[in-house]
Amino acid sequence: MALFKRRKKEEKKPQILKLENIRIGQHAKTSDEAICSIGQLLVEAGYVEAPYIQGMLNRDHNLSVYIGNDIAIPHGEYEVKDYVKKTGLAVDIYPEGITWGEGNTVRIVIGIAATTDEHVAILQNIAEKLGDMDMVEKVVNGTPEFILSVLAGDAQ
Repeated sequence: MALFKRRKKEEKKPQILKLENIRIGQHAKTSDEAICSIGQLLVEAGYVEAPYIQGMLNRDHNLSVYIGNDIAIPHGEYEVKDYVKKTGLAVDIYPEGITWGEGNTVRIVIGIAATTDEHVAILQNIAEKLGDMDMVEKVVNGTPEFILSVLAGDAQ
């Protein structure tokens, strides 16, 4: 007879943002160039297949992925969802900024690949973490480790 019950192992959520998918000091001349760059990082990380990148470009051309606070969140349109292998994020920091759409400036580009409607929760988390321009400044000037801690929820 067992005196102690074994605790069920807590299911660990897969990490959707990894340190190696955060790049700082990036440069791009156009928003399309930035989208292709972050899309390629999603491909290299194994989150999506290459055709997903065109869906990211199409999404931004049809409805800007600029969300304010110097942030753009490129993601593919519904038609390319089958090219998503698993949910994940990639982050590029453009300290000098990129002109995006109608005169907006973007310094943080967060590429999203989501297998289900997970992107809604991801967007909500990003909005909460980066809703304050002071935190945006810290992220733009931060290390990849700091950026990971902010978006993973550990930074204050």
